[in-house]
Amino acid sequence: MIASVSTKIFALLCVFLLFGTLPSIQAETHSLYYIYTGLSKPVDLPGIYEFTAMGLLDDRQIDYYNSKEKRKIPTQSWMKEKMQEDYWEKGTQSRKSKEQWFNVNVKIMMERMRHNESDLHVLQWRHGCEVEQQGSGVKFLKGVSEYAYDGENFLSFDDKESQWVAFIDAALQTKRKWDSVPILNQYTKGYLEKECVDWLNKFREYGDEELRKTSPPDVHAFSRKSNDETKLKLTCLATGFYPKDVMMIIRKNNTALPEDQIESTGIRPNHDGSYQMRKSVEIKEEEKDEYDCLVTHKSIKEPIRGKWGQATELLSASAANAEETSLKEESDGRECAGETADISATVPLEKVKLSETHSLYYIYTGLSKPVDLPGIYEFTAMGLLDDTQIDYYNSKEKRKIPTQSWMKEKMPEDYWEKGTQSRKSKEQWFIVNVKIMMERMRHNESDLHVLQWRHGCEVEQQGSGVKFLKGVSEYAYDGENFLSFDDKESQWVAFIDAALQTKRKWNNVPILNQYTKGYLEKECVDWLNKFREYGDEELRKTSPPDVHAFSRNNTNDETKLKLTCLATGFYPKDVMMIIRKYCKSLPEDQIESTGIRPNQDGSYQMRKSVEIKEEEKDEYDCLVTHKSIKDIGIKKYFK
Repeated sequence: MIASVSTKIFALLCVFLLFGTLPSIQAETHSLYYIYTGLSKPVDLPGIYEFTAMGLLDDRQIDYYNSKEKRKIPTQSWMKEKMQEDYWEKGTQSRKSKEQWFNVNVKIMMERMRHNESDLHVLQWRHGCEVEQQGSGVKFLKGVSEYAYDGENFLSFDDKESQWVAFIDAALQTKRKWDSVPILNQYTKGYLEKECVDWLNKFREYGDEELRKTSPPDVHAFSRKSNDETKLKLTCLATGFYPKDVMMIIRKNNTALPEDQIESTGIRPNHDGSYQMRKSVEIKEEEKDEYDCLVTHKSIKEPIRGKWGQATELLSASAANAEETSLKEESDGRECAGETADISATVPLEKVKLSETHSLYYIYTGLSKPVDLPGIYEFTAMGLLDDTQIDYYNSKEKRKIPTQSWMKEKMPEDYWEKGTQSRKSKEQWFIVNVKIMMERMRHNESDLHVLQWRHGCEVEQQGSGVKFLKGVSEYAYDGENFLSFDDKESQWVAFIDAALQTKRKWNNVPILNQYTKGYLEKECVDWLNKFREYGDEELRKTSPPDVHAFSRNNTNDETKLKLTCLATGFYPKDVMMIIRKYCKSLPEDQIESTGIRPNQDGSYQMRKSVEIKEEEKDEYDCLVTHKSIKDIGIKKYFK
């Protein structure tokens, strides 16, 4: 229990502290954030307090407060030297006030969510600002003020609209209350856009020498025996780097492995303010020499290559890629210096081809009550081969039907009859179990609740055969992870306490777990291969993206433009799109993205947008890469 509590707290903190990697070269941005964490009860663990607060400048802690010491203290020597004593005294009083606010409001949250006092609950608040360096000045990028409860988004301030946004129904009461006092929202907006930026600039000026330091990664590649004597576990470790943005890929024969084949710790802090990251993959022992690890970072001009059993080495941009490629672009005279020769500096992964993988998944969705909306049914089921729907069932038609012509032609009638009976059986199972879930979660019947199950497998193409990569069988309730099957251990894993009863029940019948493992690793793969053979001609088609870059005026600010890059009509769905300024990719948190969405014809589309000053339009371009394009990608300038 102690381990689970500390893990929960650490994981919740990581929601705010660790945001993953960004492209290796970006516009220079800076941030100032304050993070407050309040627990619903004391926890008898070293270093874990009922209330904590910390300030982070460019992800580096600059001050700290906890409910035991009850003092705001500096955590950087330059903060201690530069900031006056009354700054720390006033800061201490402010923290004490916020501690009292958290004590009251975590109780209010528990009552509103109908949570009991025996469990541990966590309320968090993060607020601050981000800017982009422009010459000797800065440009405001965004302000953030957001609340989370038990690690889930609760309430967030929309800086542009000066309104609070509720993520769940339980937050609506607070949203209405706060939005009904416009002057408070104006104050919040003013703090984020002005006062926060002023403090950020002041702190950066005071800590200038320390903050501008960069530290290169120390890269180590090592291996150890797996539980399977024929296998090795390869690990690539990069440590000691600063700032935290880093790119790490593991390759086989100069081809990057897909991320879903790799275990990753994510980026983690070291005790000295630097960062570390490690990635691992399990391989056949005799294939060890075919693998290497590539690490890029702001502090190094060339990538560092780690080879298992050999010393690490700096790698030139041309050697980092398996083949010479070029860039398709509009010939209007605008070019990036040295782009053809060294495009990897801007988009290091675009030139590295991914392994060819395939998947077969079935997704079942059951609702707690009927919904009077077209196309929404109490129960649905669908099969997806390489993300393309191949069959469908719903509680109204009550028939499993093909959604691809080749499925209709190749599969015999009894396949569809048996499939229909199977779907009807699962529909009954869902009706029963969604009610059980509601009772267990103490949810009422007036609200809509959703139970989902996804199961299937993924393989990697190897010559004329395939290699099993992973099997998935997982349940979710109201969009949150509930229960998942660990294929390696043949055990079910509970994501929340409410799932423990089911986990124990299912794990007590080993033969069922063996069946699940066998289905995922063998039967599912056999069906995947059969379907791919039947639909071979259709499934192997690729379609290149049609790329458009356009702009429109901002209705709220005449000096601003909204640039949009649209890629549509591509297949398969894996695509890379970046918007760049002066040939440097913008951080993803500056960009609005739709994500990848399906078109009606089975192809896909994606669009990304960014708001800029009108006179800077010519400084931006959009780069799109896709499997169907032999060149690095398609580059478009905004019209």
